[in-house]
Amino acid sequence: MRFIKEYLIVLMILVIIFLIDFMTNKSLGKSTEWMRNGIESVEKKVKEQNQEEAKNEFYELEGRWKDDVSRLALFVEHNELEKISGDIVLIESNFDTGDTDELFQNISDLKFMLEHIEEKNQLKWKNLF
Repeated sequence: MRFIKEYLIVLMILVIIFLIDFMTNKSLGKSTEWMRNGIESVEKKVKEQNQEEAKNEFYELEGRWKDDVSRLALFVEHNELEKISGDIVLIESNFDTGDTDELFQNISDLKFMLEHIEEKNQLKWKNLF
């Protein structure tokens, strides 16, 4: 009887861990998805020579990111969030200088970091060991 209680406690702890992981991955997935979609839209507008629209849309993304980053900091490594924020600052400066080559490179770096944090925070064997 005693072992059954212990197994139930272990099972409940595992269920709680998987539920928390599911909720954090869902939240992270939503944040990275809207950011990735938004930055791809900005990139498309820059390629179409709509610099002003791209710049305005980027500033909206930046504001939304600043709102989400405090929530994401609860379960994502801070240095990765800082890298994303740094990429955002670089993109902003590229808009100010009009350097489209650097802009595309920094957008590419930002998309890579978004994919990286999403993949890194998934509950997988390779992430556990």
